[in-house]
Amino acid sequence: MRALEPQLNFMESFHSYVSLFGRSLRASFAYRASTVTSLVTAVFMYAIPMLVWRQVYAQNPNLSISKAKMFPYLLLAGCVNYAMGMSVEFRIGQRIRQGLIATDLLKPVDFQIAQGIQALSDGLFNGALGMVFFFCGYLVLGKDILPASLLSFGLFLVSFLLAFLIQYFVCFVFVQGAFYTYSGYGIFAARGALQQTFSGMVAPLTFYPAFLRAAGEWLPFRHIIYTPVSIYMGWAQGAEALDLILQQLAWMTGLYLLGKFLMIKSLKQLEVQGG
Repeated sequence: MRALEPQLNFMESFHSYVSLFGRSLRASFAYRASTVTSLVTAVFMYAIPMLVWRQVYAQNPNLSISKAKMFPYLLLAGCVNYAMGMSVEFRIGQRIRQGLIATDLLKPVDFQIAQGIQALSDGLFNGALGMVFFFCGYLVLGKDILPASLLSFGLFLVSFLLAFLIQYFVCFVFVQGAFYTYSGYGIFAARGALQQTFSGMVAPLTFYPAFLRAAGEWLPFRHIIYTPVSIYMGWAQGAEALDLILQQLAWMTGLYLLGKFLMIKSLKQLEVQGG
């Protein structure tokens, strides 16, 4: 089965995507119980690394990264990770299992872009909630959580946007496995484990053993959290920061094309059951 080619012109497609974004954003605000549960879960998930590192510094205060830098890093990594939250895998995986993916593929819009628009609404909603964590962190950590400079903040915004796109395209690549397995839970769990390990969410990658740090250099996950946070904090400045942004751009482009290629392959063997 293959998707129909988009039949809309540029302006019609643009209005369709804007409408889709608005509906997706309104849907995010509709599920209040789920939002509260997600916030409570995030508090516990991000508090645990904080408590672990507090104990680490209590036993060894002379680490290569000072305590005054580590805790702002962990809080910022948590905020960025929360803002990167999107339901791409769950949404597409569920529609594949239910056979509703056939309806999506018949719509005269690009499937990959349409899913990205919905991911953007997820990110905007979660990013707004993530600011709550940031302001709470500011009350505790003070100026240590502020960007190193205005230039660092400007480069961070660019890096953050690219990180979001990398996150989406990574999810889109992994979700292609659901077309073959019809149950992508294992695939999605593997992606989550890899990202949690190599993104720098629970620790800066400089603390990793050499072989894990080398492995992370060849994977895109570090550019989702570690790269934008490092730029924000001033750990990467000038030419180094620009080089990291160019690496993000290269990964984003490669993952986008890989997702396109895998989608074409996946649709050739898609079978929809039911009637």
